[in-house]
Amino acid sequence: FSPLLPGGVVLLSPSLADDFRHSLRPGEHEAFYFVFTASDGATFGLLRTLFGSDSLLEMLVLRHEGCTYFHQFRGPFAAPLSPEDASGSALRLQCEQPWASWRCGFQGLVRDTTGKEVSLALDLRFAATTSPALYRFGPYTQVQQDGRLCGSVRRDTLETWGEWVAYRDHSWGVRPMGVAQRWTLVCVPDHLYAVAVETDKGTQGFGRWITPEGETVSINIPVVTETDTGWVIVEAPRVGMEAWRVRRSAPPLVAYLGPAGHESFRDAPVPGDLLQDEMGPVLAIAPDGKGYPGFMEQARRIEWPSGC
Repeated sequence: FSPLLPGGVVLLSPSLADDFRHSLRPGEHEAFYFVFTASDGATFGLLRTLFGSDSLLEMLVLRHEGCTYFHQFRGPFAAPLSPEDASGSALRLQCEQPWASWRCGFQGLVRDTTGKEVSLALDLRFAATTSPALYRFGPYTQVQQDGRLCGSVRRDTLETWGEWVAYRDHSWGVRPMGVAQRWTLVCVPDHLYAVAVETDKGTQGFGRWITPEGETVSINIPVVTETDTGWVIVEAPRVGMEAWRVRRSAPPLVAYLGPAGHESFRDAPVPGDLLQDEMGPVLAIAPDGKGYPGFMEQARRIEWPSGC
């Protein structure tokens, strides 16, 4: 959930210290999140903390074995943490090795879609499979990286183990919440990361794709076209990337985004919301016809009636 300004430049070597928490001034925020999915989309999750200079937003969503569970907390934050610790009150995110390994955990009560409370415990480890890609947008910086998330999920007394494809986002600075009219993000871990942002000044974009030979190539402006069965992603101007096709493998999660630090998963928007955001797993078909699990996020600005 990172709306971004156009004009990003890819830097494949952020400093090791950039994977730790940064000192924040009033008006600045820092986000850490991990997204993961099974190949069929049956298990899908999001782990996220967002820090302000004195505030914390903590979010967990897990779709697992036919149920979807939510944990959300927003409140003041004043507890001193070591720089490698991006944990919240119940959600644990800790850097073991910058840009290589993170421990992700949760212990507490979550609610399902009916409002029923369930005890949930996660013990997961993220292992990177690609180099981090850094995009800078004036006062805002975003780093994206692919990997695998593996470990255990325990609901009440039932415990299961798994390994899922994943990607992570670490962003900090002044979040430009009012710039985008809509955006589309497609991530196919180890293969493709493409973001198209529509603004009042036109469509901009950024990202990277990895060639069959293992070369990383920057993407200028992805062009995302909706079809009867999903979406097609190409690049304009074309620089060698052939078309990718994606389709949802499970219904997306829906969140509503307000000013920086105000985000929530719920059924409907409320006054103050700026954007509706849908995110979920997809099946991505590469130009050679091979299929890969991935993710798609689409957001659009909410058009409130005059006077609201």
